[in-house]
Amino acid sequence: MSFEFLTFLAYSPRGKSEIEIASRTVAGSCKNGDVIFSTRLSQRLKEAGLSEYFAKSALIPVPRSTPLIEGAVFPSKIICETLVSNGLGESVADCLKRKYAIPKSSGQFHSDTRNTVQVHQDSLQVTPILITEPTIVVVDDILTLGRTSMASALELQKVYPDKEIKIFCTIRTRGWKNLEKIIDVSKGYMNVAGNGGVQLPD
Repeated sequence: MSFEFLTFLAYSPRGKSEIEIASRTVAGSCKNGDVIFSTRLSQRLKEAGLSEYFAKSALIPVPRSTPLIEGAVFPSKIICETLVSNGLGESVADCLKRKYAIPKSSGQFHSDTRNTVQVHQDSLQVTPILITEPTIVVVDDILTLGRTSMASALELQKVYPDKEIKIFCTIRTRGWKNLEKIIDVSKGYMNVAGNGGVQLPD
């Protein structure tokens, strides 16, 4: 199974250069649901000529690793709402929930100890709602291994088999190479891998 994906920024979890340190500040703003960050992101996406990726689409936020409690920050939903308010996407469809908590990916440092795609799928639930747009864009804050996004897309495909489903993650983790710039567009297709993971093109 394959889904198109787009990421716009990059960050290094442990790099020591000025850019790598700055990238962690940017990632923190994203994960904290900073509306100013999301607004600037929207402007930069349009300036980069990427508006078409969101054309005629409903944006669906990916839930956090635990069920949402009242008053908690929901970063991916804030990103969705800000994108739509800036003309990127037609609507926000908050129909994907976490049924129960699973271990946070940020606390797992090796891919073989992180949640598999299936573990994510089992913990997710889609509430069917009417989506009139022909395209669904699954929106998450940070893409590391792609398993959360892939699981979300697979579960949504079961409920909306007639929709084109794509993935947008604001930031891509680039821990294995020296980071030279924060705006670093990555676009391609992610595929389900046989080991419970996801195959990315780079």
